Amino acid sequence: MQTIQLLFSTRPLAERLKSLLPGPVWVQTQFAKSLACVIIGDVFLLVNHPGQEDERLWELGNNMVEISADEAPSNHSSRRVYFLLLSNFLILLACTFNPPPILVRLGLITPTPTPDLFVHYRAALQPWARGDIETVGPLPRYHITAQLDEADTTLTGVMQVIVPAPGPELVFRLYPNMKNYTGSIEVTTARINDTAVAITPLADGAAIRLELPRLADGNLPTSATVHLAFSLQLSRNLTSNYTLFGWDGPTLSLPGFYPTLAVQQGGTWVLDWPPDHGDVLFNEVALYQLDLTLPAELVVVASGVTLNVIDNPNGSRTWQIAGGPLRDMTVMAGPFQAVSEHAAGATVTSYYLPGHEVAAQAVLAHAAASLRLYSDTYGPYPYTELDLVEAPLNVRGMEYSGLVLIGEELYRNQREFLTFLVAHEVAHQWWYGLVGSNPYQHPWLDEGLTEYSAFDYYRGVFGQSEAERLLTGRWLIPFKAAANGGIDGTVDRPASAFNPASYELLVYAKAALFFNALREQLGSDMYRQVLQTYYAENRYRLVTPSTFLATAERVSGQNLNPLAEEWLR
Repeated sequence: MQTIQLLFSTRPLAERLKSLLPGPVWVQTQFAKSLACVIIGDVFLLVNHPGQEDERLWELGNNMVEISADEAPSNHSSRRVYFLLLSNFLILLACTFNPPPILVRLGLITPTPTPDLFVHYRAALQPWARGDIETVGPLPRYHITAQLDEADTTLTGVMQVIVPAPGPELVFRLYPNMKNYTGSIEVTTARINDTAVAITPLADGAAIRLELPRLADGNLPTSATVHLAFSLQLSRNLTSNYTLFGWDGPTLSLPGFYPTLAVQQGGTWVLDWPPDHGDVLFNEVALYQLDLTLPAELVVVASGVTLNVIDNPNGSRTWQIAGGPLRDMTVMAGPFQAVSEHAAGATVTSYYLPGHEVAAQAVLAHAAASLRLYSDTYGPYPYTELDLVEAPLNVRGMEYSGLVLIGEELYRNQREFLTFLVAHEVAHQWWYGLVGSNPYQHPWLDEGLTEYSAFDYYRGVFGQSEAERLLTGRWLIPFKAAANGGIDGTVDRPASAFNPASYELLVYAKAALFFNALREQLGSDMYRQVLQTYYAENRYRLVTPSTFLATAERVSGQNLNPLAEEWLR
């Protein structure tokens, strides 16, 4: 494809073009084999595509106009005049605004015609799972475009979110403004359905509220198209022993970097501030497109799949990424190298900093093995990729959708802890990414089950004796010692009710022992059936402890309230 002009426009230009052209227009003439004006979001392309001899047109939407040179008479017919007027208008428009080009081609246009609106998101799903987008119901659709400045400290972006069935207001989380982060984010403009709306800060600046403009009849619209412009400040040279957000040496961490629709439960927006020892992100699943422009020397690893990588004239590089349903869209960038293998229908890739290939190979081996085992034990992994990245987290790990972070110290030293940490974090793909829960109010539900999932991994890979050794050494002995020292109590309580020591011992160790007690009471086969049902019924959804216990009682036919009282309450 040859690009003769590319425009990245402001919203007024978007509205002007859309008012003049009802949709994407494709024209064939004797002057150029094919010429198109493509409007996708706020990106406009004037494309000359010579040499396309067949009639396969690229996917441009439902509004398509074709004028063949063979159909045009030798005199200047109205069709030819129409084309000349259209093409001259487009060229004049390009010359008039003439902004610097950002991209040289658009990877989100597929090479074959299709009416499938979700084709780009399905690229991140295995064939058997591609119908999940419809099954889970109408989902929010994000299209985020962001670019890093020359100083590498400010990320500016625009975002379109299509929200199905909105209420009278929408609330967006601004995660970088939380104390757990070391950056900040500001939303500078907001529009809903082409109407400017006021931005009301909430939660000490960690959220904003937007009121929906009503229709002329006073009713709410059936969907809302939200446009937000935002600016993100990134910190450098951090002094803590781990970096959740921003720069740390050559590595850039961007979890939750965009305004994110808040979760609404029981008619209330969830805007909790987690403690430092708790997890931050709490999201519904959504569909995502991301166009991210960063320095060319950085390798970008993100949730979803990369559709296109574009080298720009100014030396930067644009990564076009899509995926869904995803719990989050998280990005890591750095001078990474990579090794890969296939497992459970997915490509598993271990990204590492130069010099750490041996550890990266170990990470890859355990990630692939755990992905296979968990897919067999709990239910199949739906995505086409699973990425693991060496990250500035000291000896810790962190989970995101389709993305696992492993602390860089484990690549240098203490490699004996890689096995468990990788098995734990990969299990979070099931118990966080796919079956979500509230980490502020019920942190034990995903952390305890994820911890105990490592028992399944050890038993399946190393044998029962190694799994029993893990159970005793990691959970039973530490918990008993802590309980004898006065650290015990209710497991099912908010993260803010724990201090760091009790959080580790109760949310992780005691909760893991609850799942072990559940297995012992039900038997291994019934326990596995409970988890398979829990996963199948709640994939991409949010659950509560009651959801899990009700499922376990229904599947097993047993009263589990005494067990829950003993271990959780």
